[in-house]
Amino acid sequence: MPSFVHEPKEALAFFHEHGYLIERGLWPPDERDKLVRASENLPSFKDGTCAPAMNPHNWDRVFFRALAYPPLLRILELILGGRVSGIQTEFFIGKPGTPGFAAHQDNYYVEAPRDAFVSVWSPMVDVSRTNGTLMIYPGSHHENILPIEPVEVIEDPGQDKNAHRQQVVLPDKYRPMDVIASAGDAVFIHGYLVHKSHKNLSNGYRRVLLSTYIRAGVTFRPGNTAKRTEVNLYS
Repeated sequence: MPSFVHEPKEALAFFHEHGYLIERGLWPPDERDKLVRASENLPSFKDGTCAPAMNPHNWDRVFFRALAYPPLLRILELILGGRVSGIQTEFFIGKPGTPGFAAHQDNYYVEAPRDAFVSVWSPMVDVSRTNGTLMIYPGSHHENILPIEPVEVIEDPGQDKNAHRQQVVLPDKYRPMDVIASAGDAVFIHGYLVHKSHKNLSNGYRRVLLSTYIRAGVTFRPGNTAKRTEVNLYS
């Protein structure tokens, strides 16, 4: 797989064709350590529920600096074709036993223009099928927003409450692929790419930072739960 850092043209072509790209080693150990330490100060970690923290960048400078992390912005500017704005962060603590997220397209919720919205999923630990990594459907971003169907609700205080209420109805031609990534990698996800995640069957925490971005100035849906706001990342 090409790298945005070393082969930007090839990486951009790969992203446009497949709807994702894994940039290896984008977060060095010291940056990951800051985020992990900050996550242990989150209220849900302290009370043991380990629910995902929505928009911690609004109150903790560690998460704000992660949202505005320059190596991320340089790649996002290539993907989105200009200046970018942040709109949301979510930190997943992922304690053992946490259920996964049903198949979805992020832009179903955000409603940004096509090709103007990207999610970045950054694991702070090595991830595999065992501890709840992503399952993606390469190429599915070429579809429009797909229909959804209800699924059996799985309630768990350690997971986002919208994680398992509905799922995308995906054409049969797309085949799933597990994301195998190391701590410090960053997975860039097109807003229309269908993806889900596995249950954490391991004995460890699966800590992941999700940060989302738009091309600066485009329209998007704030959302009732996420309460997204456009954030200037260049000041």
